Amino acid sequence: MKNTLKKAALILVLFLGGCSSITFIYNQFDNLFPWYLGSYVDLDRDQKQYLDVLLVPFFQWHREAELPKYAQIIGDLELAIDNEVDIESISLITRNVEQSWFRLEDQMIIWVIPLVKELSDEQINKFIQVLKTKTIQRENKLLARNDQMYQSDNFKSLRKNLKRFMGPLTKDQLDLVKIASQEMRRVDGESIQSRQKFIEKLRIILQREQGWEEKLKDITHSDPIVAENYQLRYSFNTDLIHHLLVAILNSRNDKQDQKLRTQLSRYKGDINSLIR
Repeated sequence: MKNTLKKAALILVLFLGGCSSITFIYNQFDNLFPWYLGSYVDLDRDQKQYLDVLLVPFFQWHREAELPKYAQIIGDLELAIDNEVDIESISLITRNVEQSWFRLEDQMIIWVIPLVKELSDEQINKFIQVLKTKTIQRENKLLARNDQMYQSDNFKSLRKNLKRFMGPLTKDQLDLVKIASQEMRRVDGESIQSRQKFIEKLRIILQREQGWEEKLKDITHSDPIVAENYQLRYSFNTDLIHHLLVAILNSRNDKQDQKLRTQLSRYKGDINSLIR
């Protein structure tokens, strides 16, 4: 269930900060996740208990197989900032993050199949309807923006994330963020269309005719559901952000450098603590 489940573990483990530690969030995720899933489908008591059982091996796999890779990704970034940062280093780190994401998607699909078998047709239909409703809500929100609003949202998002890792940005750095935000190409329309096609394909698979399990396992690898135009624009924006990150990292002052290294060290320490 690609777009409904995939946002969980990787973002929580790598990038959530604030007043709660990664360790606390991760260790509470087995309690939080059923609540999140419950916003899409109503599970009865037996199904909830079964979900608890299924979560045990999933998190064991994630802790043993994936968390060391997350720590390595952070370590690679720490090494990259010891010298002048280049595009190749940032691109490699991004690819490693994406590969972690894809592995997480694949395992979530495999993990959720036994539970899907226990759902009634009514629960499946409601699940699909909730996906459609949320997509319509997202469409109304995103497509209502004009280009100026789109650029403003890009600017705020980039500035917020950079500030979280490096502290306040300088005027020159903010100018770089503003330029990148204005140059980014819109992908919200294509993203919504891709989402709609995905939901329709998922709806057909979840009719659970013979062989549906294998089709569900392959659903995250179905490139044809993503428009070529979306792929091109996404690649353009990704390259743009890579160059922005290189420029920002190479222009950081001592205070920003200290905060960045402290954040990375704290995240890696939390992840290594979870592994142990």
